[in-house]
Amino acid sequence: MSAPEHRATEPLLEVRDLVKHFTIGGKGMFARASGRVQALNGVSFTIGPGETLALVGESGCGKTTAARVIARLYRPDSGVVRFKGMDMATLKGGKLKSARRALQMVFQDPYGSLNPRLPIGAVIGEPLKIHGVGRAAERRQRVADVMVQVGLNPGDADRYPHQFSGGQRQRIAIARALVLEPELIIADEPLSALDVSIQSQILNLLKDIQEDRGLAFLFITHDLAVVNYFADRVAVMYLGHIVEIAPRAALFAAPRHPYSQALIDAIPVPGGGKRRLGTATAGDVPNPTSPPSGCPFHPRCARATGTCRETMPALVDVPGPGPGQGEHKVACHHPLEDGPLEDGAGPAAGAPQP
Repeated sequence: MSAPEHRATEPLLEVRDLVKHFTIGGKGMFARASGRVQALNGVSFTIGPGETLALVGESGCGKTTAARVIARLYRPDSGVVRFKGMDMATLKGGKLKSARRALQMVFQDPYGSLNPRLPIGAVIGEPLKIHGVGRAAERRQRVADVMVQVGLNPGDADRYPHQFSGGQRQRIAIARALVLEPELIIADEPLSALDVSIQSQILNLLKDIQEDRGLAFLFITHDLAVVNYFADRVAVMYLGHIVEIAPRAALFAAPRHPYSQALIDAIPVPGGGKRRLGTATAGDVPNPTSPPSGCPFHPRCARATGTCRETMPALVDVPGPGPGQGEHKVACHHPLEDGPLEDGAGPAAGAPQP
C-alpha cells in the first residue's frame, strides 16, 4: 500500500518549537516546588507520509516526553504539534478521537501496556469498540486478520497476556496499534525489553508492515545499530534539544555534531574493534533541572570553547557539498570536519576529564 496521495506534498506530522517542563516537589497544599525538569526545549522536526524518523539519544534526553506530547498524553507548555494539518493541542472531543485513531503508540514494556484482565482478542479489538468500528462479527474478523499479519495464531485470542512470551506480547501490542489502520505509529523503545534474537524478529515485522501499509513511524531508540537498518532520517536529541537531524546515510557517513559522532562510535563492532577515532565524551548527562548555559553538550565536549559555554547554537543547514545537502542540519559552533580549532579549545572549564 502506498502512502496517502493527498499528503504527498506536506508533512504528515510537524513539530515546531516544542517546550515541556515538569515541576518537581510541591505535592502538599502549602508545599513549594523544588525545581523544574526541562524535558523539551524548542524541539522541531517533521515526518512525511510513509517515512521513518528515528529519534535517538541517551536516557533522560526527552525522547519519551516528546512522544507523549505528540500523542496528547501531555500538553505542551508552548510550541505546535500538527498532525494531518490539525493542531493537536487544541483538538477536543470527536476531532481529538479521530486524530488518535490515525496516530497510535507502541510502548517500551509490552506487558505493562496490556490489560492483564482481558484476553488478547479483547485487548486487540478494544480500540475498534472504542471508536465504534464495525459490528461484533466484523471486529472479530479484523482482530483475526491483524493477528495473522503480526505472526500470532487467531486461535489464541482467548488466552491472556501472561500466557505469552515477551516477543509475543510485543506482537500483541503492535496488533492493537495496527487494528485501526493508522497513518503514523510512535514506537517508543519497542525493542529494549526484548532479547536480541527477538529484537530482530520484531524489527523485521515492523519493516514488513510499513512496506505493506505505507505507514509512517516515529521510532524512538538509543540503539543506532537499529536506526541504521530501519530509519530514513535521524534526529539526534540531547538534554531536550535536537542537536543534529539528517538522512540516515548522511548522518552515518559524516556526522557533524560531536555527540552524534560519540553515539556512532559506541555501536559495537564484531570482534571488539573500534569503529573509528571519534570525539570522546566526558562525564554524565547534566541534571535537566539545571542545564548548563550555552550549548547543552559543552561540559562533555572536547571541542568546546568559550562561545560554546555562553551561546546556544542554532540548528542550521550543513554548508558545502556532501551527502544530505539541504536536509542535514546541526546545532554546533564547531561542527566536525570544519578543521582544527584555535588554541585553547577543549573541555569546558570545570568539566569532568576523561
